[in-house]
Parts: sequence; C-alpha cells; structure tokens
Amino acid sequence: MKSMFIKNRAAFQANALRRDVLDVAEAGLQAISPRVFLPHKVRLHGDVLFINKARINLRKYRKVLVVGIGKAALESARYLEDLLGSRIYGGAIVDTRKGKLKIIKSFLGTHPLPSERNLKATEEIIKVLKSAKEGDLILAIISGGGSSLLFKPEKMSVSAAREIYRELLDSGADIKEVNTVRKHISAAHGGDLIRLARPAEVVGLIFSDVPFKNPALVASGPTFLDKTTVRDAEKIIKKYKLENIRLSETPKDKKIFKKTRNILVLSNADALEAMKNKAVELGYKASVAANFVRGEARCMGQVLLSGLREDGEIVIYGGETVVCVTNKKGRGGRNMELVLGGVGYLNGNQLILSIASDGIDNVAESAGAIADEATKIKARDLGLDPEKYLDNNDSYLFFRKVGGYIRSGKTGSNVSDLMLVAQAKKANNKRKNK
Repeated sequence: MKSMFIKNRAAFQANALRRDVLDVAEAGLQAISPRVFLPHKVRLHGDVLFINKARINLRKYRKVLVVGIGKAALESARYLEDLLGSRIYGGAIVDTRKGKLKIIKSFLGTHPLPSERNLKATEEIIKVLKSAKEGDLILAIISGGGSSLLFKPEKMSVSAAREIYRELLDSGADIKEVNTVRKHISAAHGGDLIRLARPAEVVGLIFSDVPFKNPALVASGPTFLDKTTVRDAEKIIKKYKLENIRLSETPKDKKIFKKTRNILVLSNADALEAMKNKAVELGYKASVAANFVRGEARCMGQVLLSGLREDGEIVIYGGETVVCVTNKKGRGGRNMELVLGGVGYLNGNQLILSIASDGIDNVAESAGAIADEATKIKARDLGLDPEKYLDNNDSYLFFRKVGGYIRSGKTGSNVSDLMLVAQAKKANNKRKNK
C-alpha cells in the first residue's frame, strides 16, 4: 500500500466535499513524487539511458557523475543510483532532507534562507564539477529550492547575501525578480555550473517549480544561458529599495553551453492533470484554469473562488503567489494566507484549498490549508476576525485555532503551489457542517 502524503486527514472528515478535495490534493502530490514518476520518465535499456525521449548512450563516456540541488535532489539521486549502479563514479547533492546515498555525497541545507552549511555543500558540488574531464558526463538534478540551497555569494559575505534574500522574500517580489538578483550576486547560478563543468558534457534534469513557462528560472538557472543582465538586477534592487549591492555578470558566451542539454522532467502540469483526473473520477466537473497563478496571496482566494460556476465543480490552479510581510513575528506562508484571504468570500457550499507541493508552507507543521463554511462558523464561534490575522501575516495561528491546516511533512518534490476551489455536488449542499 502506498504511503499517503496528507497525514492529518482525520481532522477533515466532516463532510464529503472535504474528503473528496483531499483525495484530489493527494493525487497531485503522489503524481510528483520521484519514486512514482521517475520510472516512467528516466529509464535504462542496456547501455542507453532514456530521459523522456532523449537517448544517452552511456558507453560513450569515461565517467558518469551526478550533482543535484533542490527539494527533489535526494530522492532523484537515490533513484539514479538504483538505476545506474556502478556506472556512477561519484557526485554530490544538497537538499532540505537528510539522507545517506551509496555513491553520491548527500548534504543537508537550509531553506528558504541560505547558510554556511549551504555554502559548504555548494563547494563540494563545485569540486565534483571541476573534477570532470573531456569525455565525462554530468547528470545535473535541478529542482525547486535550489536558488537558496546552491549558495556561493560573490563580492559579499554569507550574512550580507542572506539578508538580501530575506529582504527580497519579504518585499513581495515575485520569483522571477528574486532569481534575477540571485543570479547576479552568485558564482553558482545563471549558467555558472556549466562554466565550472567544462569540458564535460552536462545533461540537466529539470524539475520545474516556477509559475512561468521558462525552466531557466528553476533554481536560478545554473545550467542555462542566462538572458538577464546586471542592469536587470539593478532595476529590481531599485524597485524594492535595497541597499547598494555589488553585482556580477553571468556567463554570456554561447560556446560554453554547446555540450549542455536541459530536459524538463517534471512540472506542475503533471500534478494538475493528476488532480483533474482524480476529480473527474470522483464525479465532479473538473478543469485546470491556470498553472501560473500570480499575485498577492491575501487577494487571490477571492479571485479563485470567483471562477466557480455550478454545483459539483472543482477548478484547479497552480502557481506561486507572494506575501507582503508587515509583521515579521507572524507565522504562516503564502498558501495559508491565500486560503485565509478567501474565507470571507465562501458561499455555504464552497471550499478553497492551497498547499505547497514541497510540503512546507513557511511553517514546518503545515503544507497549506483548507476552508469552507464550517471554518467561518468556527471562527465566528471563537470570536476570531480573519482580517486581523491577515493583517498580522498570522495565517498559521488562525488555522491552528479553527482547524484547517494541512500537514504532510517534506514531500521530496517541488512544482510550485497547488490550489483548488470546489462547489459541492447538489446532493451535498444541505450537508451539516460540524
């Protein structure tokens, strides 16, 4: 029997709609689990490695090395070790999960803010890259979270770089803006891994968590030719009124990337399609409305709920909203804030859910939240004003009091946030909310 990601389902068994949407969310998390999808997308036949439709004849190479960054690095590296065995000569990965591998060195890093620990892990990855020679193959696992986990600041201290990361995240900057600045204060992003790996061949396995159709944004694009410039980063720094920062240009010589292939292995489309299929299986009219939702989290709950049109409907979204932090002591993430922002707009037969696909919504205990009419009633009975909790960026405390936060723990994957709004089937509209 497969293990379930959502651990506190028993807390949400009050009605059929809650049970059904949790099944839909679970289907999305299962679909992006490396142990589930990798056997279908990365296969070995004899000496030929297939990654999607790409064919890589391993007999051509002197050595195969593996490096990995991000929240899917550990499980994916474990799968590659099981698949390729002694064909792997060595490697190093950094993830937010701790685990021991047989051949590849595994390092535990911090997220969302980088640390000395991340720097040390990055230096080990760089050692592997620099050891590669002509005729070697490097398989690079690039997944969400890699922008912080892969960390080698240039022209500044660790603490200074960490503070820039914090200020950008608290400012409400979107992921494209944040990663543009990261690329230009780092010696490991924006194509730098390819520069370091020369003259070896590199195949990037990209696990996309970005709400744009641009895999070069994933983990700040360490294996892609970067199209942003120092000037772009300077505009963002000015926009968010950050201190004067010394920036560096990313590699722009296209010749460096001639031996590089980047293959999109996973994106939120995989999760959203699985969620849609599960909703249809459960008897709902289901649709994927958008896979790159953007905007301020507290406002998006109302926007998503406005997409509901009829009974028995589930509308699914993916993407990544932002939180403008006004109270640094508040606890919660963008998913809980999105749901909390929608509470006041719920009709009696509607529900809203949003979860972080990596299982952590800025609070270790919570992946996100679920809310319906029962949530409104419980808040009213307890004398809680959702708007006050929104203003304090304290969504976790709200859902801890009324019930509604979803607990999964780290999932070992990351493809942006998964969101849905639902309207109960007609037969369920008169259900009792307890």
